[in-house]
Amino acid sequence: MKFLVVDDSRAIQAIIRRAISKCGYQPIEVQTALNGEQALDLIGTFLPDLVITDWHMPKVSGLEMVQAMRQMGHQKTRVGFVTTERTPALLNEAVANGAMFILHKPFDDAELVAVVTAAVKDLARIAGDIATATSEAAPLAPPAAAPEAVGNLKKNADPVTPEALQQQLSACLGNLPFRLIPHEKMTIDKLTPNILLGLYSASERKGVYAIGMLDANALCMVGGGSARKNPLDVRAAMATGHPDTVMMDRAHDFLKTVAECLTQTSGEPAWEIVLAKASVVKNTFSKLAEVLAQPGNRSDFRLSIPGYGEGRMAFFVMPA
Repeated sequence: MKFLVVDDSRAIQAIIRRAISKCGYQPIEVQTALNGEQALDLIGTFLPDLVITDWHMPKVSGLEMVQAMRQMGHQKTRVGFVTTERTPALLNEAVANGAMFILHKPFDDAELVAVVTAAVKDLARIAGDIATATSEAAPLAPPAAAPEAVGNLKKNADPVTPEALQQQLSACLGNLPFRLIPHEKMTIDKLTPNILLGLYSASERKGVYAIGMLDANALCMVGGGSARKNPLDVRAAMATGHPDTVMMDRAHDFLKTVAECLTQTSGEPAWEIVLAKASVVKNTFSKLAEVLAQPGNRSDFRLSIPGYGEGRMAFFVMPA
């Protein structure tokens, strides 16, 4: 989990860092900035899961920083304020710009831990689900240690066939031309900074049945294509790695349809496989590398849409 702490007091930075360490997240990375200007220089490369900021700082205030973040395309970056500011109109403006919490100084560690864990609870839950799924996997090396069949899905078989995914994409994209190239393995070095991660459950099996990944390009292409967005808008979202709400919703809907593909290959007609949850995570998310390196049942694809560009997606069935 990655946190950016923005405060012109190094003492307050240290107090916030101490409280974050009590949240129990592993691994954890914290960077600090003394004002909003420094924070804006960091955000584009550090890509924090949560920004915790003061309000009154030299050069660029906390509110001005958040407004600039949104204008720069970081609409989805989570933000909370730790401040002495109590003016209702200003606090309402912070909430309107996406503040997930406003904690007033002075505060104790327990108060900050509570609001931080609430702000990132869905990210932490996804991390826990993937940790559970990957911890139950067979050893990652050598290839001969690949897991046996899951359900009636044969070992190393495609959990999502190219034909089935082609059909789902055709339904999603309509008359928009596209090319689906199978068996191009998604690797950690090819990931975009943001990834749409979907977790699938099966009715007759505990835990995570399968994991789906769309890189930011595929997310924008599938979501934007489904919404029939202008290619210029889609390419702009791909360039920043920050799709708009419509793209996110449409890409989420697409992941739901892939559950049908997973059901077809499971060999278990009585199973009901559904998308349990989906969220955007950073490519530095610790469990991604473990999933991508996992042997066994996986389907990897490269998607190309004229006028949009190219993106990658992959689907993995987790060992029982």
